[in-house]
Amino acid sequence: MIYSIKKIVILSLILTSVVSQSQTRFETGTWDEIKQKATKENKLIFVDLYFTGCAPCAQMDAEVFPNTFVSTFLSENYIAFKSDIFKEEIGKKLSLKYGVTGFPTFLFLTANGAVLDISSGFHNVDEFTALLSSIKNKANNKQYKKYSTNLDGDYPKFYRDAYLKSKRSIAYETIDAFLKKQENLGDEIPFVVITGLRASGKYADYILDNAEQLAKDYSSMQVRNSLLTIVNQKATTLGKANDETAFNKVLEKAKPIFTKKEWGRFGELFQENFNKNKEQ
Repeated sequence: MIYSIKKIVILSLILTSVVSQSQTRFETGTWDEIKQKATKENKLIFVDLYFTGCAPCAQMDAEVFPNTFVSTFLSENYIAFKSDIFKEEIGKKLSLKYGVTGFPTFLFLTANGAVLDISSGFHNVDEFTALLSSIKNKANNKQYKKYSTNLDGDYPKFYRDAYLKSKRSIAYETIDAFLKKQENLGDEIPFVVITGLRASGKYADYILDNAEQLAKDYSSMQVRNSLLTIVNQKATTLGKANDETAFNKVLEKAKPIFTKKEWGRFGELFQENFNKNKEQ
């Protein structure tokens, strides 16, 4: 009996050690220190933007980051960093920089801040490992997004306040006054203002009409998250107008931005919303 108990204790210690070693290590420090560490170790940067109470964020922590393959791949190829977007200043600034709206959001960057891709939401182990591998390939091929490498930019005050002070009740007229002065809505700052604040009307139409190019420039996920709002709004208004032809054109523009799995879920929801409003 004593021998058996000893074996159990030893086995427990071994398992505890393995689990401890498998857990993804997230670095602490300033943003400059994270970038310097990535430069020194010749690694990419992985950022997990989350907040307390976010269910899919907690699910990633419980089910994915402890996975041995995930933790090993991250350790060998990335400097992993995470930040609470409500409690930590760097989390707020990174959310502002990239117009983040869905959580968790994952940023994949080079050591000097060039964006390789942005993703969001819960990914199971298989999905996440595939994502990590694809990002590594993009880095090898120097496939960068259009975002500047500077964390700071000439953002309008209302946009800064939305992310840094959680003042998100912004009149359409305020957003419109800024955007109509911009030469190109496809530039970085107009893009994050439109998508980060869910600007409606002609600005939502701009995202829909230029979705494929914007996805190439700034990431499919950022555009997709914006389209979730835009297409649902179109489903409501066009459903009430009983304009199925126009709605089908909306779906045709949006569909290429979604993966097959995503469209299987969201495409059905868009259609249900249209049909529900059509029947009223």
